[in-house]
Amino acid sequence: MESNDQNKGINISGNTGDIIGVEVSGNNNLIGKNIVVGSGTISVNDERLCNFPAKYSESLREFTERINSELQGQKISEDDKYAINNNIDEFAKQVAEAKVVEGKENELPGAKRRELNGKLGTVIKTVLKILPTAAKIGISFFAPLSPFSDLIGEKVEDIVNDYLQGR
Repeated sequence: MESNDQNKGINISGNTGDIIGVEVSGNNNLIGKNIVVGSGTISVNDERLCNFPAKYSESLREFTERINSELQGQKISEDDKYAINNNIDEFAKQVAEAKVVEGKENELPGAKRRELNGKLGTVIKTVLKILPTAAKIGISFFAPLSPFSDLIGEKVEDIVNDYLQGR
């Protein structure tokens, strides 16, 4: 006789993501990649944030909080939330891999700075495309990202302005 604990099951309603699995058998198996649980809020992996200077990790935390605040009450698809989250995470991953040392950003190779600039540009472009209030608010919406100006060799405000003018 099976115990009641084994028969409780898993509630997976309201979750999205790429579900994968090959020749999986048995009960209660859930195998996944990039699964967003619940409301699909935007966040950055804390382990990744620990790998770079505090001013940058605080910057990304504040920016994601601002996005989440703007997402409330708006009808944004889970796919669009995933796109924003994925782009922010990719940028954070590149920052972590660059092994940035605060105060020594200028020592970063030019190619790496351009790569980071491009990744941050993708974040900005994606947020402006998906989140209409970000475009209405304008440059000030992206102010939390301004510490990254030192890292990418260009003012974040200028990048935002370029995208706003190109719309």
